[in-house]
Amino acid sequence: MEQTISYQNGIGMITLNGRFDSPAAPLFDAWFAEQDKPEISRYLLDLAEVPYITSAGLRSLLKLLKLLEGRGGKLVLCNVVSPVQDLFKIAGFSGFLTICETRAAALDALAG
Repeated sequence: MEQTISYQNGIGMITLNGRFDSPAAPLFDAWFAEQDKPEISRYLLDLAEVPYITSAGLRSLLKLLKLLEGRGGKLVLCNVVSPVQDLFKIAGFSGFLTICETRAAALDALAG
């Protein structure tokens, strides 16, 4: 899985590309730890190019969510493909994750 990050108006915008599975999750965790700026408490996660996620990927998302909530921040996901949305529903993650259809909607959710 590939990941990129940019910062705009106090929001970290992460784009992922590839399978978010057992091999990718620890790499994402390590990458995020290096890229994270403690003063940034709001992150957008664009999953348009993530066709598949496993429990390891879910664990990474949960870890990220808890970190940001500890800062009084927020995580918003966008462009989540249907199979991944289905998994979020089955795993119960859709009940506590903020998921928007578009990047613009996610930015609005983070700004408010």
